[in-house]
Amino acid sequence: MKRIAFALFAVLLMSSTALAAEVEVLRPKGNLEIKVGTPSSISLYDMPALLTHERLNRNGWKSSTVEFTRTDLNVQALAQGTIQMANSQVMDPVRATLKGAKLTFIMENNGGEFLMVAKNEIKNCKEIDGKRFAIHGEASTTSLAVKLWLLNDCKIKPNIVVIPGGENRIVALQNNQIDATLVQLGDWLNLDNKLPGRFRVINTGKLFNISGASFWANVDWLRKNEEIAIAYTAELLKSFRMVHANPKILEPLVAKHLPDMPKQIIAPAIKAYLEIVRAWPQNGGDTSILDDTVKFFTDNGELKTAVNTKELVDSKILAAALAKVGRISGVR
Repeated sequence: MKRIAFALFAVLLMSSTALAAEVEVLRPKGNLEIKVGTPSSISLYDMPALLTHERLNRNGWKSSTVEFTRTDLNVQALAQGTIQMANSQVMDPVRATLKGAKLTFIMENNGGEFLMVAKNEIKNCKEIDGKRFAIHGEASTTSLAVKLWLLNDCKIKPNIVVIPGGENRIVALQNNQIDATLVQLGDWLNLDNKLPGRFRVINTGKLFNISGASFWANVDWLRKNEEIAIAYTAELLKSFRMVHANPKILEPLVAKHLPDMPKQIIAPAIKAYLEIVRAWPQNGGDTSILDDTVKFFTDNGELKTAVNTKELVDSKILAAALAKVGRISGVR
């Protein structure tokens, strides 16, 4: 009987803890509607943001993720104020600011997550010469980086094909419409599970270290809604920490939003994002993803105008968010 009573008490305690967590959602004064762009269809790296939106929307917010077909369209919508924040690789917002757009870097979402994948008979980048190589778009960070790398480092000229969306490039690879491409880690794990041994990862060294994503905001919106931006960033950090503490909380979301991903690889994929990609840093990460990307494209002659990355960062939003949720020692 004592064991039963203890079990009931434990259940009640867990329930009250869950309810308390809901009560703790920040609700600053102002318009709590926020749209956050993502440069393609929903991907594994978007999951903590989706988790955040579900929690916020149960507590009076109206938050949503807006999917775009191209990286530049994501940033264009941000610059125009159609969306308030965006999860983006670095080059598109940097280019937009050089053209006068008022955008600012808020915090990191994930480190480099892209891989070069090819048919199994292709052993290295040299063997991609003249072959059909698919990219997401002409201007996206990873696409531009890989084109420069193939030309300057591998000294080859593949037949470049533009196919937006990693899932679409995977289908093209499976159907023999292309010979090689670049995909996110989650897409590769999915492909290798379905068709083991048919495709391989091509060694690209540290090329894709710059392929991570970060949150950017529209400056005009930010200045008028600073407390909302701080609260939203704090809630993102809460989600990042929840995932690190218990990665299983993402599994239902992945199953819902990525139905083509086999159930047995969902947990390993989340683990890989946490450990290999260094996704969802619990203190918001740092600005190295911005600094390294600008340096790479400056060194390769793609960025011809000097970019002071410090001027692109609004550090006080993350600092204020951390003041609300606290900083965890020993982590990024």
